[in-house]
Amino acid sequence: MGWFGSADVRQLLHNKFVAVLGDSIQRSVYKDLVKMLQDDAFLSEAQLKRKGELSFEKDALVEGGELDGLHNETTFREVRQYRSGHHLVRFYFLTRVYSTYLESVLSDFQSGPQPDVLIANSCIWDVNRYNDKHLEAYKTNLDTMFQRLKEVLSPECLIIWNTTMPVGYKDSEILGVFCLQYMAHNLRMDVVEGNFFSATLANLHKLDVLDMHYHFRCNLHLRCRDAIHWNQVAHREYTQILLTHIAQAWGVEAPKDKMLEG
Repeated sequence: MGWFGSADVRQLLHNKFVAVLGDSIQRSVYKDLVKMLQDDAFLSEAQLKRKGELSFEKDALVEGGELDGLHNETTFREVRQYRSGHHLVRFYFLTRVYSTYLESVLSDFQSGPQPDVLIANSCIWDVNRYNDKHLEAYKTNLDTMFQRLKEVLSPECLIIWNTTMPVGYKDSEILGVFCLQYMAHNLRMDVVEGNFFSATLANLHKLDVLDMHYHFRCNLHLRCRDAIHWNQVAHREYTQILLTHIAQAWGVEAPKDKMLEG
């Protein structure tokens, strides 16, 4: 895997529109990509934790977030956008892999512009917030989402489905109803099962799959104390994996002989 610097990222994504769909982990994927389009510094812990802010690193909150009031319900919305003279990156927060809201996102793409790259993941909210104990609804929704993406997006769009990164048990001092739900649903195994079905279906639909669960299985020390989110070092590695895959898909040689600094 090559190591991309900020100048490499700007060149690779020159005149490209990248859309990121998913939960708070995918929000951090969006943020790290926006950061790399400007400089090589890592995200701060505060930047990783914040959600729905009016502006982040010269981007803009387009919809939801602080404009509508912050909350943790399944109706939460957040659309962010970073635009420069030659780059466009947009993030849509999803609480479910397929819904009427996703159809509204697809309508945005139909009305233009169409993304050149679409990066997506949704699993933790799907299996933990909709009483879908056997993941039946999740499997059906995955199939519908992948089908709709192929119907709406241009054949030239590079669609990348990321599997969900490993989750663990929450710290013992974090108690309450959510913790009890977490234990009852055995989220770790739900994520493994969900990843298996999502990767299988994405392959059937001929979408690109990046197995982030596999890539980070030995990097659990980079996971945050809530056992779900990941720190800035993990997210920079995540971005490098994505960029390497995009470069390979486009036949672009990845940079070599570069080392991580800082």
